[in-house]
Amino acid sequence: MISVVPRQIVADVVEHACQLSKDRDFCVSSLRSDPASQHADLRGLASIAIKLARKNATDLMDQIAVLANNETANADPAAQQGLFDCSDNYLDAAEQLENSLGALSENSAHDVDVGNWVKAAVADAKLCEDALQGLKTEVGHQNRVFIALAKNAYAIIQVLNG
Repeated sequence: MISVVPRQIVADVVEHACQLSKDRDFCVSSLRSDPASQHADLRGLASIAIKLARKNATDLMDQIAVLANNETANADPAAQQGLFDCSDNYLDAAEQLENSLGALSENSAHDVDVGNWVKAAVADAKLCEDALQGLKTEVGHQNRVFIALAKNAYAIIQVLNG
């Protein structure tokens, strides 16, 4: 049996999922950027949001590694240390998000853990922001994007927890 879900219902689920986000437009657009969101329920949207944040964290870790090994960073010990600290923070953030995905897929009894792990990932990103404060790097903007993605995931988890 094939079921057809009207686009309006899908849009309503995404809008509902993003209702607690501080940046609803970004939340909605980021979820809709993943084709799987067209058929996802609230739990599926939470998973998509976490995966988007995790992908961003992984990409950012790669960028930080390149910058940390750059000759300019090597010439500035403070910049290099800040980048290495950021790399560690993002490694932790990616692990926290991986843990949250595991708990989310297990069952609803772990949804509180999911939220706690996502909050920990945001805290890791804020530590990265602190480590780079006053330094001119390309990481700042991407760090803010990660924080927004992770906060969206947290907001969706809050909706899921009702």
